Amino acid sequence: MSQVDRNSDIEPHTKTGTIFRVLDPAFGFFVWAAHLLIIYIWQAIACVLGLGVTGPSAQQGFLSVLGVVTLLSALVLLAHALLRWRSFRGIEERRFRLQMTLGGDAIAAAAILLQLYPIAMMPACA
Repeated sequence: MSQVDRNSDIEPHTKTGTIFRVLDPAFGFFVWAAHLLIIYIWQAIACVLGLGVTGPSAQQGFLSVLGVVTLLSALVLLAHALLRWRSFRGIEERRFRLQMTLGGDAIAAAAILLQLYPIAMMPACA
């Protein structure tokens, strides 16, 4: 009995690789981590460069950029979730992977959107 015969009932191999199939459900957490790093690194660089002593308009502009980056990150997760939903919703064998992907994207999107509160409420370089 060949390898293909023994594993044919588990999940058929598609055009995607094994690494993609393993890491795709965690895509939302990678976007969340990248967003967190980008936001905090930009904030630190801005404070070192003297954003705290500039006028309120420069600080407000900087916080607006951080807000836009946050919203774009959430939109990337929404697009990823919609693409996976359209791809896997009719395939019974991939329902668990679809649920894990959608759940991970939802958790990551909620965490990213919750980061809007400190951006909106805290002054830059306080």
